[in-house]
Amino acid sequence: MDYTEESDRIVVRLDPGDEVLASLETLRDDAGLEQGFLMGIGAVDEVVLGHYDVSEQEYNEERFTGQYEVTSFLGNIGPDKIHTHIQLGDENFESLGGHCSEAVVSGTFEIVVFPGKTSLTHQLDERTGLDVFDL
Repeated sequence: MDYTEESDRIVVRLDPGDEVLASLETLRDDAGLEQGFLMGIGAVDEVVLGHYDVSEQEYNEERFTGQYEVTSFLGNIGPDKIHTHIQLGDENFESLGGHCSEAVVSGTFEIVVFPGKTSLTHQLDERTGLDVFDL
């Protein structure tokens, strides 16, 4: 992973074999990043996607392997959690996506992080079973 800090953003490049969420945790620690929002594109060959069932209050996860283009990667970074969603395209130009629990870079992965001032800590919402922003 390489990154550069600008006045209003951090530009990140991940390399083949890098695990995306682990790299973002390293970035959070190394750059002293407390909170922010992010977006990115790239390519992965292994990913764990989740879908949250509100009525059951649980994530259903599935691991996918193959050559995928990352058409959209969005999320937020807080001191207690990194929360991301990912949209992928396969070789047949079909897409799949969901909550991203894990992703391994196959080619490159380019992310822009926009640090913020609002604390993005989370608290449990009893109604949904989700950790939500404690604003």
